[in-house]
Amino acid sequence: MNYGSVDAARSQILNWLSLIHPNAPTIDSLNGISAHELQLLARLGALIRAQLKGEEPEPLLAALTAKPKILVDNDIRTAFARLVEHDAVIELANLYASAVSPVKRRALGTFFTPREYAQAIVDGFASRHHAPAEVVDVGAGVGIFSEIAHDKWPDARIHAIDVNPITLGLQAVAVSKRPEWKVHLVLADYHDWLQRSSPSLPRLYLGNPPYTRWQLIDQSARAGLIKAAGGLVGARANLSTLFLAMTLAKLRPCDSLAMIIPAGWMRAEYGRKLRLFLREQKNRRVTLRMADSWRFEQAIVDAVLVEISPEFAKSQTIEVSDWSETRRMILSREDGEIPFASPGRHFLPTCDRDKRVEQLSSFARFTRGTASGANRFFVGEETEWDALGVPKKYRRKLARRLRPGTDSSAPTVETSELLVLKGYQTGSIGRIDGWIADGKAEGVNESHLCSRRSRWFDLSSEVKCPDVIVSALARDKFHVVENSKNLVILNNLFGLYWKPKVTPAEKTSILAWLRSREGQLALRSNSSVEANGLHRLSPKMMGSIIVSPLGVTGAEESLNENILEG
Repeated sequence: MNYGSVDAARSQILNWLSLIHPNAPTIDSLNGISAHELQLLARLGALIRAQLKGEEPEPLLAALTAKPKILVDNDIRTAFARLVEHDAVIELANLYASAVSPVKRRALGTFFTPREYAQAIVDGFASRHHAPAEVVDVGAGVGIFSEIAHDKWPDARIHAIDVNPITLGLQAVAVSKRPEWKVHLVLADYHDWLQRSSPSLPRLYLGNPPYTRWQLIDQSARAGLIKAAGGLVGARANLSTLFLAMTLAKLRPCDSLAMIIPAGWMRAEYGRKLRLFLREQKNRRVTLRMADSWRFEQAIVDAVLVEISPEFAKSQTIEVSDWSETRRMILSREDGEIPFASPGRHFLPTCDRDKRVEQLSSFARFTRGTASGANRFFVGEETEWDALGVPKKYRRKLARRLRPGTDSSAPTVETSELLVLKGYQTGSIGRIDGWIADGKAEGVNESHLCSRRSRWFDLSSEVKCPDVIVSALARDKFHVVENSKNLVILNNLFGLYWKPKVTPAEKTSILAWLRSREGQLALRSNSSVEANGLHRLSPKMMGSIIVSPLGVTGAEESLNENILEG
């Protein structure tokens, strides 16, 4: 079969799925999925149901069955069979990904693992540990981990757990084509299933748990998830990290784990207890393998494979490596809750372990600049405002962007001016009134941020004038500039504000370090990776950087002493 026929079959199915009328049948609600897409998924469920023999678990079959029943044409069944014959797991994952947009899938955390990642995870675990008797595919989706786990450990019993009947139904189709699989399909919330589960055989908890941000988790479920996690993570943890923590809370001495999840817990406040817990598992080998900039279709996530062995009789190591495993670090188990370092993600270490180690937030607070809501209205050149007749008291000098300069301490600051209009009374100056009227005619006053102000054109209560200006987005270097000219900033830049007790020496040392190679590494390590190699900071992650402000000298030697070249 050629790829053209596979692409044609997928297009044919997608066209058929889109044939939805207003009163079309639907399936039970799924978190974050619109009514229209539930109708589309009802059609996909009918297509899945038509391929099954009826031997699958009854809850799954019931969830796939829309009322009234949807009839599936023979040519659509034939097209579906083409996808399954070509590569069931991958083609069915692609079909679902084409039918439901990434934005709609975020609430369920449904992003599919590339085969090469799943294969590398299973192969790596198999090279270090004995074959498990059971495998739990956590957030199984269409079943890439179930498939690879069966091929690696054909005698293992596999439990595929997922709350989404459509993706689990697609896995049921793939399983039906390979009857030798020992896969037990379970339509359930993993949290509920885990609490009920009472295993008797050694288990490996495997997979790519659903990546759902804290903000998208149902508020009524949050407290129960944190409780199930045994206090190992706090509020703001994503669902993947919650699943990791609740699994660790249930792990028996004979059990093991290999999950790839977002890496934020390695540094974030919500992961403090989780880091401590892993450091305290002295008889388990803990391996953290960084998968920086792992691309989930339209999203890029800094991920980490967390691999935890069964318990040994003797103490084991905590090792962190890059994905290729050519650079490795052995971490101390005595560092408590402090963030984990890793190759390429270093935090400034102390030269002397007796010296204090603190987060950067101990010395300064960080905020984004002002979000004006309409830069085209509020930002202009000095000459433009002069020509308009706006008095200087109604505007502020603005750092518009930072550019490379002659050296790291003196980047070029491109400036313009921000219209603030503090205390301006309409009717006072005709040309300003005209500018406001023009903005209103263009609907500026109705934009989200402007409409929330008591006077939509007055930014005076929101102006940000930091002590230090930091670029928020960078490819090679994050610029750090002392704000000696009292420039205000917009939300394309970040502001650092020193806390009252910080000494001049500490300020000088911290700024020098932030501009240094190691400081830049720390900033990059605490940023998310965007398209085209860009790194984006966040104020919260900046604050979590570990810094020993008066111990900068000799930092690089200390930094490298625990790095092992593979």
